Amino acid sequence: MALIPRRRFVQLGASTVALTAARGAVQQADVLVVGAGASGCNTAWHLQQAGRSVTVLEAGPAPASQASKGAAGFVANWSAIHIPEWGELEWRMQQYAIEFYTKLAKECGEDIGFGKVGLAYIYLDPKAWQKLQPRIETARKLGTRLEVLNANRAADVLPFINFKATAGIAFDPDSIRIRAADAIPCMARVLAKRGVSFQFNAAVRGFVMEGEKVVGVKTDSTEYRAASVVVTAGAWSRPLLEKAGARCPTTAEAETRYTTRPIAGVPANMPMLIFSDAENVYLREERGGMLIGGGDPTPAPPDRVVDPSNPPTVDRIPQVQAHRSREFIRKLEPVMPLLRHGEVDQITGGVPTYTSDYHFIADAVPRHAGLYVITGCQEAGVTHGPGLGRIVAELITKGRSTWDHAPYRLDRFKA
Repeated sequence: MALIPRRRFVQLGASTVALTAARGAVQQADVLVVGAGASGCNTAWHLQQAGRSVTVLEAGPAPASQASKGAAGFVANWSAIHIPEWGELEWRMQQYAIEFYTKLAKECGEDIGFGKVGLAYIYLDPKAWQKLQPRIETARKLGTRLEVLNANRAADVLPFINFKATAGIAFDPDSIRIRAADAIPCMARVLAKRGVSFQFNAAVRGFVMEGEKVVGVKTDSTEYRAASVVVTAGAWSRPLLEKAGARCPTTAEAETRYTTRPIAGVPANMPMLIFSDAENVYLREERGGMLIGGGDPTPAPPDRVVDPSNPPTVDRIPQVQAHRSREFIRKLEPVMPLLRHGEVDQITGGVPTYTSDYHFIADAVPRHAGLYVITGCQEAGVTHGPGLGRIVAELITKGRSTWDHAPYRLDRFKA
């Protein structure tokens, strides 16, 4: 399949790849998707497969220009083992995402950082390791092929880890990695080839209403009309829904991570790692070096606190968290000596959103017919984006979803 080169796609932007909206004109589609990050592109993907005409409106200059651009790209079986609150529904979505991105890597024919490298959860505290054991069994019952590594097996799977300095390691061989900053734009290019319209630099300023029914949106230059509108704007979903008089109780924090320059001894197939009882430090191979994040105190320091009604764009996020993380990670160098060479090179980040119960929001907005929302990514929007996009696409096209989305309903929150 011939695809438009990435650089050319960004240069063309909305003017050629997508249908150009004339100033002052009213543009029509079956569905409008607000936001071209992981959730938005996955929603557009499933709507297009269902035969709907889709226009994606993105405030930035390209797909994945905000939080998705800085996503760590772990696509993993998180349920029970990493997030105790997630169970079978999330596990099914995680499996769906692993299959989805595996197929995408083949279809788009580009380097999106894909690798079936597995994920190791490393524990340093014997007490924390013992507390993990029931969760390991729960994850196994869901279907996760977790292996508890012994010294010999750890030497094969993680030869760069000092096993004697750990309390225990659980390894999931089926989790994959992608480079979200490349995978999501690649998805957008495939969608554009299939007829999905992308409008960039098109910030949505408000909704077009007929009574309480949402029938479109307004940007600075154009009014767009559609039978359905899906808000997938990440941290901007809450202030957008508030413009329609809808409540969206999410919180947000600035999150940064960094990459290093190439480091001798980092294998291309290095498993993803999470130091689960060391402030959830996470890392993976990235272009011969490492991508590293986590290691910051809880609750979040003031530089990471954001106003949920006016979140910052990625260029306005302070970068001090990444430097704090680097200093914290020095404590882990005896466990993983390669980290001694892992100095900060480039910093990326975004503003992930959270809910109080650790579950996503993927639902029709109550009392606002035609309006839908996906938000509350819990820093796992790339993993769950395909499943969440499928749920909302099915709600629009079928009136119900294959998976029971009750845990993600917006009305589960009390005033």
